[in-house]
Amino acid sequence: MNRLIISGILLSLAVACHKNKDAEGPMERAGKHVDNAAEKTKEGLQKAAEKTDEAAHKAVHATGEAFEKAGQKLKSNSGATPAPSSSAEPKKSE
Repeated sequence: MNRLIISGILLSLAVACHKNKDAEGPMERAGKHVDNAAEKTKEGLQKAAEKTDEAAHKAVHATGEAFEKAGQKLKSNSGATPAPSSSAEPKKSE
């Protein structure tokens, strides 16, 4: 009889301990927090990469425009008489 009572008590304790099979332990909760942090970091890095890409495209466009303007100035000045260069050899006097 005692064995039957002890077996019943142990069985009810085992069932009571595993009542909620979906219960999370502390390591599972910590793992979920790590996963959430990693996801937020990934999203932040993607946004930063997009902004960097946009800035790079703007810089390329601005540089292209600057080269175009410089080229136009060179073309418009190509018909003018060039200024004497200081590195030209001096005339020899005889």
